[in-house]
Amino acid sequence: MKYKISILVLITGIFGMLWTSCDKIDEPLKLVSDNTTSDGFLDTLYIIDSTLVTQKQVLLEDFTGIKCQNCAEAAIVAHEWSIEDDHRLIIYGVHAGYYAEPDESGYYTADYRCTAGDEIFNQHSIAGWPAATINRVEYNGNQILSFINGEWETVYQLELAKESVIDMKMTNIYYPNLKIVSVIVSVNFLQQLDGIFKLVVMLAEDGIVSPQRNDEPSVGPSPDWLDYVHHNILRDAVNSVNGNNISTDGTIVAMQEYSYSIDYSINENWLNDSTELNVIAYIVHEDSKEILQAAELTIKTEE
Repeated sequence: MKYKISILVLITGIFGMLWTSCDKIDEPLKLVSDNTTSDGFLDTLYIIDSTLVTQKQVLLEDFTGIKCQNCAEAAIVAHEWSIEDDHRLIIYGVHAGYYAEPDESGYYTADYRCTAGDEIFNQHSIAGWPAATINRVEYNGNQILSFINGEWETVYQLELAKESVIDMKMTNIYYPNLKIVSVIVSVNFLQQLDGIFKLVVMLAEDGIVSPQRNDEPSVGPSPDWLDYVHHNILRDAVNSVNGNNISTDGTIVAMQEYSYSIDYSINENWLNDSTELNVIAYIVHEDSKEILQAAELTIKTEE
């Protein structure tokens, strides 16, 4: 069972480094003596990895379920968009609602629902599947977008074309002896923006092979795709689904760095050689609910 260890919110000075691209930072395995984490616990080994994000990133929340017959096609298409656009589209699958309910026997016994997913699902009115939010912006008066009507692609392209107004750096420090990850997110608003801004940090598991209902034979086995690969199933909210203020009161000053750190104990059932755990962080406007920037980084569990 996971638990939260500590939360620390800091406001620091002007950015000490110039971010000129969206890039991965390769950092080596660290072997240290009596390293102290933010909660004071000790470990002798940690693995660190970081990413910088300066281009506009787009977050797609895919409301799905293992028994949704059209959801496989939608997920595959969105995943292809992400690859084509150098992973500027970040996706996690929210398994919630009727189609996510497992059967007692047969192919569909896996249960990928989680508390965080149920909370997000209940905050929206899902009338049909496949459904998604894209940066939680409204299109034709609706925040919930239909894949079948082509709304996913339309809104995704509109969001991708927007100017980036936030730079983000995310660092994962994994302590293999403790099964704990420390997530550090630093953000820099390039423009002065009004309102309250929240940082949300999520955990998703990528690469789970498990049966998925599929009624579209052009994308895979139908009606039961037994070795379907699920990408980024939402597992938990590392802080909370509604996030924490990016500063003490949530307001920001342009060109000033805001940093957030949290330690998180990982469920050992999610740590295996066949899947990856990804941390997904995003900045959301409290009133409009629009997501302005997002970042994703795999937790490196070995060098």
